[in-house]
Amino acid sequence: MNEYTRREEVRATFIASAILVLCIAVAVLRLVTVEGRLVPDPAARRQAEESEARIAPARACALAGEKLIVEIDLFKKAAKSARMPAPGEEPPAPPPVTKTRAQRNTPLPKPKEPDKQGAWASAQPLYKQVKTLAGCREATEALLGARVSAIPAWDAIVKAAAITPPGTAEAEQFEAAKQLLSLLADIPADKVAQATKDAEATYKANAERDRERALTAMVREPLPQGVFSRRVAVSVGVGLTVCALLISYLGVRAASMRRLATLLPLRDAVRSGRPGMQAAEILKTAAAHNSGEPGIVIGAAIGGLSAALLAPKDADLFVAGVMAGLLIGLGGQWAFRLALGASRWRARATELAEVEKPAIPIVLVLSGVKPGLEPEFIQFLRSLPPADAAAAVEKLASQAEERILAAADAGAAFPQGKPPPG
Repeated sequence: MNEYTRREEVRATFIASAILVLCIAVAVLRLVTVEGRLVPDPAARRQAEESEARIAPARACALAGEKLIVEIDLFKKAAKSARMPAPGEEPPAPPPVTKTRAQRNTPLPKPKEPDKQGAWASAQPLYKQVKTLAGCREATEALLGARVSAIPAWDAIVKAAAITPPGTAEAEQFEAAKQLLSLLADIPADKVAQATKDAEATYKANAERDRERALTAMVREPLPQGVFSRRVAVSVGVGLTVCALLISYLGVRAASMRRLATLLPLRDAVRSGRPGMQAAEILKTAAAHNSGEPGIVIGAAIGGLSAALLAPKDADLFVAGVMAGLLIGLGGQWAFRLALGASRWRARATELAEVEKPAIPIVLVLSGVKPGLEPEFIQFLRSLPPADAAAAVEKLASQAEERILAAADAGAAFPQGKPPPG
């Protein structure tokens, strides 16, 4: 800024800057602090659904644990009826018998063979429960922890579940049934049954807790992601407003330097006997509108603030609001300049005259222009060559001076209070 910067331009720049700072500060604060609306927590709902889904497998495990005890007893009875040797039991050796000669010639009765037919059929219900329970161990121990008293039973169940179902041969079926009996005959099945019941109760309690939480848990809905990320959009919008202010400031600076470059050399014209050229150029320069672009600054600030207040969740609209404000502000600025017209021409010319101190008083020239005819006079002055414009200004000043002198002479001839004759 320099002495050729108009007071109007300085005032407009200051007002635009103040509006920009206030509007953008409020807009950015609104964009940064905005939160999404409260919605039911989807994670809590998923957790409740998952907890609910665990109840059915836990119930199946608990039922299998209860049935395991029953099936072990039934299988042990069936094994005894089929003369299947108990685990670790060896066939008893026949006692020594003293025989007579007649008895020696008579063959001894053979011991009864085990009933292999139907051995696996009687073992299948137990094997089914074992296969079910083998898949329950990991989940049960993960939920309740490994109970020492149930570990041997779980180990036996896992080994029994690993038995490969036999083929159709009776010998294979009998061996598989005998192996199943040897693994499960003496296990603490009640410990496993109790663990599965406790796991089922815990799953039910967790499901009830998660169901209640899903009914009340609320979270903030994430803000929509637009073309730009939220941080980038805010930065772009603020950057555009700062660029608008910089352009406005540079415009004012360029205009003041242009006035300086135009009027400063004309000071020599006064010393060379051409005072009218300086006065004419002052009048032409004063006819130019204010420089700078305060309209785009104010428009961008108000546009950004409006977008931030109306749609704070969409940061892209903040950028769009700033850009729309730039265009609207520019249009409003030119409309204001057209409406203002030449109404500020006299004041601007007087302000420049205070700086330049022309040899021809600007007040004399301005007094020669009738109020309301300023636009016509400015257009007339601009249409003349520099020399003719200078002569016209000198003539106006001379005429105004003559009128002033004539009025002064008339006032001296007729003092105050004495009317002229006639």
